Amino acid sequence: MARALCWITLVATTVVTGINADTSSSRCAKSEFWNRDSEQCVDCSSCKQYPKTPNCDTCSPTEPSDSWRVAAITSLSVLAAVIVLGALLIGVLWCRKYRSRVDDDT
Repeated sequence: MARALCWITLVATTVVTGINADTSSSRCAKSEFWNRDSEQCVDCSSCKQYPKTPNCDTCSPTEPSDSWRVAAITSLSVLAAVIVLGALLIGVLWCRKYRSRVDDDT
């Protein structure tokens, strides 16, 4: 009975924690990664200076992507151009219509 309890405990802890889980990286903050050589947490900002450092790929990108800004500026610029050209077209058509009325009256 004691032997079975020991095996159940061993299997349960292996399943819960993982067979080869690296628990040292869980001690680091989000902006850090575990360096096995120095056996301590290293700040992800060092990856900018030393990009080939192992485990730098575990760091999240520090600068957010600006692609949405480019898309917003482009779409708003196109919209502004369409509005300006539409206003010019309406103005030209209105002037032609007004001139044709004035010419017809005389």
